[in-house]
Amino acid sequence: MGKVRGWKQGSPEGIKRIVVVSLFVLLFSQVGLDILYADNAEVVPKGVSRAGVNGKFYSAVDERYNPDGDAEDVATDFNTTLGSSVFPGLALVEAAFGLPAGSANIGKSVVSLEYDFTIVELTFQYGITERLTIGMMIPYWRVESNVGARLDISNATIGKSAIGVGFGAPLVPLAVNPFGDAVPLTTQDTQNLIGSGLDINADGTVDIQGFGYKPIQTWSGSGISDIEAGFRYQYFKTEDWRLSFTGGVRFPTGEVDDPDNLVDYGIGSGAYALLFHFNNDYIGIENLVLNATFRYDLYLPDKETKRVPDDANRPITSNKEEVERDLGDVIELEASGTYQFSETFSFSLLYKYGFGLKDKISGNQGFNYKSLEDETDYTEHVGIIGLSYSTIPLFRAKKFPIPITASISYRNRFAGSNNALKSQYIGLGLQVYF
Repeated sequence: MGKVRGWKQGSPEGIKRIVVVSLFVLLFSQVGLDILYADNAEVVPKGVSRAGVNGKFYSAVDERYNPDGDAEDVATDFNTTLGSSVFPGLALVEAAFGLPAGSANIGKSVVSLEYDFTIVELTFQYGITERLTIGMMIPYWRVESNVGARLDISNATIGKSAIGVGFGAPLVPLAVNPFGDAVPLTTQDTQNLIGSGLDINADGTVDIQGFGYKPIQTWSGSGISDIEAGFRYQYFKTEDWRLSFTGGVRFPTGEVDDPDNLVDYGIGSGAYALLFHFNNDYIGIENLVLNATFRYDLYLPDKETKRVPDDANRPITSNKEEVERDLGDVIELEASGTYQFSETFSFSLLYKYGFGLKDKISGNQGFNYKSLEDETDYTEHVGIIGLSYSTIPLFRAKKFPIPITASISYRNRFAGSNNALKSQYIGLGLQVYF
């Protein structure tokens, strides 16, 4: 195997790369399709196909979990005093007028943000043998960021001047000339400072260079997210147990986060991932299935253009670079119970604990790459309650023409840490066998 750029031979990262590639080849030497994702160890019978559609309809998401596990506003990082920590050029104004360090500010940003998600997953599985099923899942996302943004100048100490003072910066303390040409900045002025730059005297020339961001305003996006494909093999089955292994690949088909947009939401990771899921069912109790599932999603290294801020909680920066990434692997532990309380209806409860390992970021321009690693090792606690209806018993009794399963569920991420969104949704699903 030849050398891979950015990986040292014999290093832990290099060994991981070799293992990952070997597993990738092994998976695809066995099957050429993607993953069957479910909460139990069932497989589709030989020669039978199953097609499904699952819709996840979220309520508005306006909170996330901080590193301590407390809920906070998703716009927390955008609401701050706009001083020299955000706009370094203000330090020049402080020096020019002899102001205390950190005292110059143009006001406070007041930003509100909430996300609206709708996710539709198209699934297909086919039974190769009585124990082996192949399948794939194609997710479609629609996301909207509802944004409100304004500048609060009630405590501003710096205004703009048409004549320019101090190191060529046309910004002056309001107290120097509060009734003359030193006037507070506006909300649009602030958008310009973050974006293409500020033209103080409207002569068509940018007097203060901006950061190159798109306007902070309501945004929406939609498209195919990361597609999964693979297989499930039921390697053990008795009267009391069903044990299966699910393996596959997640392809980076979804659009990633735009580094020039502070309020968009990427619908794809940008990286390949190998999926290893172990599904274990206990079926020794009549009408009850108890499941324990272990999932390990192993991400492959990739490259992505990112903004590299000095601090994870201060996202505005002009530093931009194509960095080397190794997204943190994700581990999930899940337990569920499904009770068949009639011939056609079943009820289920599910709990999932998940956590992601910390991302690893490196680059060549000497930026603070650690800021892109901080607060990426998240945790989550998720609960799901569901009700399903199946015509399969009626189909077998020749009382219904089509074998279908319909379901409704409620899901809640009720705890977490490090930017995991506090979210809930209603799920609707339909599956058809043929």
